[in-house]
Amino acid sequence: MQNNSEIKELSTIERELTITVDGESITQELNKAYQRMSQKVRLKGFRPGKVPRYVLEQYYKADVEQEVLERVLSRSYENAVRTHELKPVAQPKVDSQAQLIAGLDFSFTATVEVKPQVTVSKWEGLDLTQTTYTFGDADVDAELSNLQDRQVKIVPVEDRDEVQESDLVELNFSGSVDGEHVQGLNGVAYVVEVGAGRFYEEAEKALVGKKLNESFEVEVVVPDDFRKEELRGKTATLQISPQGLKAKSKPDLDDEFAKDISDDFESLDDLKKAIQEGLENQASQRADNEIRENVVDQLIENNPFEVPPSLVDQNVEQLVINQLSQLPQNQAERIWNAQGPAMKEESRPKALRQVRASLILEALAKELDISISKEELNEMLESEAQKLGISAKKYREFFKGDRIRDFEFRMQGEKAIDAVIEKGNLKEANKPLREEATA
Repeated sequence: MQNNSEIKELSTIERELTITVDGESITQELNKAYQRMSQKVRLKGFRPGKVPRYVLEQYYKADVEQEVLERVLSRSYENAVRTHELKPVAQPKVDSQAQLIAGLDFSFTATVEVKPQVTVSKWEGLDLTQTTYTFGDADVDAELSNLQDRQVKIVPVEDRDEVQESDLVELNFSGSVDGEHVQGLNGVAYVVEVGAGRFYEEAEKALVGKKLNESFEVEVVVPDDFRKEELRGKTATLQISPQGLKAKSKPDLDDEFAKDISDDFESLDDLKKAIQEGLENQASQRADNEIRENVVDQLIENNPFEVPPSLVDQNVEQLVINQLSQLPQNQAERIWNAQGPAMKEESRPKALRQVRASLILEALAKELDISISKEELNEMLESEAQKLGISAKKYREFFKGDRIRDFEFRMQGEKAIDAVIEKGNLKEANKPLREEATA
């Protein structure tokens, strides 16, 4: 197919192609299309492949011309893209008002978004902070306590009938405001964890010291989120009767506890060592993530450029898909139908940052002539395969082509960040891994 094209720069991210396909090519494409149609159709009075052109045009002219138009647009556009060495990031917007006529040239315009030419001029000498996150025995103890909480058992209280702090009290209650019973301020076999702050604060305090089946009254303030707006903030009187007592039973911190956590542990010391190693990894990962995120933030701020909207839209879609993919299908569909547009808008700033970061790091990696060796790529693929529990060979077979190339881009970007850190003005800082913990 013979065609000519001209290119016009509309902006740093948009090009307009004016494409002309010569009339002889149009004639040839129409002839081929009608020949194929003649072989396929069955019309009474004509043998297969012998239906005259004028008869086919009576029945199928619109269909044939639409088929040819789509082929002409697609092929000539692809040729123009190759000719002008463009790398489109989205489908083009095609404007074609002309009609296909055998023997006449056919022209149309295609507007397409392309990657901007990003120049990273400010990347050396950035002010960066390398933080060392510290932790101590208090952090290990906090992790052990969290593990204890996850292994808690609920047991009946049989040696007393008096409510204590932290008890789980099963109670019946009803409420009134200004002497009138209020629907909603009542419950049967309702369980309250005393002191947890999930029931009325005044009632939880009043429960301490009360005995089972001992009814009492307490005044409480109706919460601001109560369903009846006219009662919010008013004082209500609750009639409460404790009916049963249970308590949380934490396991002892001993070797048996460690074994219950995992077969990998033979003793409590083994568990503590694993927690220590986990905190070390957490501290190292946090410090590394922070300085790398700071590098990206400064690169974005120091090197502004126009971003193709279609790339941002694609990232927005992917972010929302990733969110919803964590949910059961029915729940994901309900959330999408109810909150789809809002989720997309909420994801847009993050998507824009991701696109800017990707383009900047790609440009910097190219400027620094950063490459990824086969050994490095194989090591990365093996690491990713291990996370999925499959072999590197199967991983390659499943994620081939563009996905493998994505890994290379990502690795080049990470190396580019390493180069920025190496050339940065680094200062050191120390912070506790957990603000509330003490060493």
